[in-house]
Amino acid sequence: MTDTIGVHLKPQFGTLVSLFGTALQDGDAKVQNASVKALGLLMSYIADEDEIDTFAPLLPPVLTVAEACRVRGDEEIVSTTLDVLYDLSLSASPSIGSHMASIVKFCQICMADSNLEMGVRDSAALVVATMAESKPKHLGRDAPLLTGIIETIFNLIETSDGSAAGALFESNPAWKEDFEDEEGFDADDENAGGPTQTSMAQGTLDMLACEIPKKYIFEPVVSRCVARLGSADPNQRKAGIACLGVIAEGCAEPLREHLAEVMPHVFRAAQDGEARVRECACFALGQISEHCQPEVLSYSSMILPIVFQLLDDSNIAVQATSCYVLEMFCERLEPDGVRPLLDPLVKKLAAMLEATTKRSVQEMAVAALAATAVAAEEEFAPYVQGVASLMSKLMVLKEEKMFSLRGRALECMGHIAIAVGKEHFRPYFSSTMQCACEGLTFDSTDLHEFAYAAFANLAKVMENEFAPVLGELVPHLITVIGQDEGQFEQAEDEDKGGQFNALDDSDDEDEGGNYVMHIRTAILETKKGAITAIGEMAAHTGAAFVPHLEESMTVLINTADNWHPLVKAECAEALPSMVVSIVAKDHGGEITWEKGDVSGTSPLSSATATVANAVLTALVTLMKDDDKTVVGKACEGIQSVIELCGPHALSPVANDCLENTFNLLSKQAPCQLTEYDEEFGEEDDDDHDSFMTSVCDLIGSFARVMGQHFVQYLDKFLPAICFYAKSSRPPSDRSMAIGCIGELAQELGEGIAPHWDSVFFPASIAGLGDSDYSVKRNAAFCIGVSCEGLKERITSQYSVILTALSPLFSMDASQSDTTAACIDNAGAAVARMIMTSPANVPMAQVLPVLLRSLPLKNDMTENETVYNCLMGLLQMQQPDLLANKQELARVFTEAVSEESKVDDELKEKLKLALQSLS
Repeated sequence: MTDTIGVHLKPQFGTLVSLFGTALQDGDAKVQNASVKALGLLMSYIADEDEIDTFAPLLPPVLTVAEACRVRGDEEIVSTTLDVLYDLSLSASPSIGSHMASIVKFCQICMADSNLEMGVRDSAALVVATMAESKPKHLGRDAPLLTGIIETIFNLIETSDGSAAGALFESNPAWKEDFEDEEGFDADDENAGGPTQTSMAQGTLDMLACEIPKKYIFEPVVSRCVARLGSADPNQRKAGIACLGVIAEGCAEPLREHLAEVMPHVFRAAQDGEARVRECACFALGQISEHCQPEVLSYSSMILPIVFQLLDDSNIAVQATSCYVLEMFCERLEPDGVRPLLDPLVKKLAAMLEATTKRSVQEMAVAALAATAVAAEEEFAPYVQGVASLMSKLMVLKEEKMFSLRGRALECMGHIAIAVGKEHFRPYFSSTMQCACEGLTFDSTDLHEFAYAAFANLAKVMENEFAPVLGELVPHLITVIGQDEGQFEQAEDEDKGGQFNALDDSDDEDEGGNYVMHIRTAILETKKGAITAIGEMAAHTGAAFVPHLEESMTVLINTADNWHPLVKAECAEALPSMVVSIVAKDHGGEITWEKGDVSGTSPLSSATATVANAVLTALVTLMKDDDKTVVGKACEGIQSVIELCGPHALSPVANDCLENTFNLLSKQAPCQLTEYDEEFGEEDDDDHDSFMTSVCDLIGSFARVMGQHFVQYLDKFLPAICFYAKSSRPPSDRSMAIGCIGELAQELGEGIAPHWDSVFFPASIAGLGDSDYSVKRNAAFCIGVSCEGLKERITSQYSVILTALSPLFSMDASQSDTTAACIDNAGAAVARMIMTSPANVPMAQVLPVLLRSLPLKNDMTENETVYNCLMGLLQMQQPDLLANKQELARVFTEAVSEESKVDDELKEKLKLALQSLS
């Protein structure tokens, strides 16, 4: 009756509590069970209401009854209880939160009970995961409870025969087909396709790592990983390395900081005598390669040889997983990193592709080849013909089960195009397009998705040469973007498979409960791909796209209101490209605007102003979305539009845009407000939100576009920015905040003077003494541009500044890219100080240190600053510089060498300066 008369029961709640309380203590198990069922329905019904507090005291006896049912094998009551606990785990009520420990402990016992059906155990895991999501600090602070869950998860992975690296392949139908003959694979397993003990455990750990503050979750997980990796038991080693891979996404920041301690364990596991350990080591390597960029790239000389060796492993799963590592690792690798192994790597992957009959391994090998091409860039050109020949055979596959492999081959060709560029790829453009277009004729959303990705990449590479197909493709893409991806259908009772699918929590039933909203997720993915494609076409085909602009903008702005965050985020990324196309037509691709000038004549054509305003209005609205990824993309989109079009474009939306940005900075935006207030204070909220980097970048952009008009907002914005620079915040926050005030100093010049002593100076000095290299680097930049902008106002503080900068010059540039960047930015800061007020810099002491740090190793954007300073001093015949003429000649010689990354124009100037030294 709860569903129909629940609202009328409220006056009787006091009586019902007494009734249920007595029934739960009844000596007859049937009465107890009936009470759990009835009470459970009522508690689920009012889980979001204040009245749930009235029934919260009944949770302990409910759990007692449920535990007794578990012991005697009554799964129905256990399952009913877990359904209720899931609904309650989402409740904002503190009275429910007070019972969190007993709820989680019961679920933990259910997860570990191998006598329960897997679906019931998975339901228990979902409750734990949801608790972590809704009450992360509360759960994190209860150390015994958290470590108990973690230990259970490790034990579950250890005692499971399933592949702990299988999460990579669960969505790949080829995996089951390829490995049904492998040891341990049970084709008749009645749970095949559903949750497994390993997937349940890993999914729970992944949620814990993503949601719980890292100060609570990282150490207890990693310490257990390391302990198990030292075990003689291969199952323990498997669990240790697998769990390290699982937390790589959620704990990416602390993992990046501890790579030096972690990576030796991973490398040892990759060479373990047990195939299951090696497979999981590949999984962990791939996860770390994906989520710990760019720090992991410094291990390329160790990772690539190990992976190269694993490609020859006797175990097929290890081969496939090592391909995944290559794909993840090479995506961000520079040509220098992949060059030593490029030739044998390409040949090895090509041979593997031709030799294996395992479809999943073929797909992974193709993906690895694509990533290798992206890393090698133009150096991949000699291999294009051979690889394209291999891909051409795969791109004509027409058997439905081979569509994924066909799509991967098409994807590979798109990545090769990106790598080698228009001239090298032109011979393959037509055949690749033909394959992509043919894919659209098949009834396969996978092939459609691969086609749209190919269109996006080829438009980016071929530019105007892509324009002739716009007339055919754009209308198709508009139709796809505009289609409905959901519908109401008759509800059915069905067994649900897959991790965390044991509960039906749909809120989309109609009042009669007979219909549910079915979302066609495949259409969501194709819609997302179509949005990406249309955005890249607009961005790279120039004026040729303008005839399609109105229809494209209409569908994108409408779709920006979609219910799904991934679709909205993709719209936010594509919308700025609409502005790019009209700027290409009306302004030749570039608008000359003046910083801060909104009073003069607008440089924007009428059409550009209209398009920019429509796009910015949509993006400003998306800043108020409740999804952080969407908000981050919206901020990035606004930044790109206003920096392209200038202050006249920003002016109409400036007030709303600034207000939304401040709300985000002060954590008052919709995406930052949660229903459950854990009341632990801001200091405890110590995890870095990656989307906030986009918010801070937008603040720098405001200064770049508004100029001195932004100075009036510093009183409001600076305290909020400085919150993230506090020592209690994580390194990424501190680096982000110092970077932001550095951009403000660079763009506003003397406008920061009122805030120098209170904000910019103390923040920069503290940053230079920070333990994190990225913070040091940004602080060095901030102090340098502040000296440049404030000129003689702060020369009295030069000695303090130079003292704070001095330790950076003693760092080892070869240690990492970040340490090299620290030294480069310190050198640029000193150069700015010299150019601003040479009389206040002790040249005899400073110049030898500066010269020893050169040439720059990492931050090439500072080349002009440093070398212009030195050439200026040389022209002035500065005595202390001339006393170091030999060292100066060395610096200039290295800077003009063929391997140098100094731009050609500056090299010519340096060559002339070098002649004057001889």
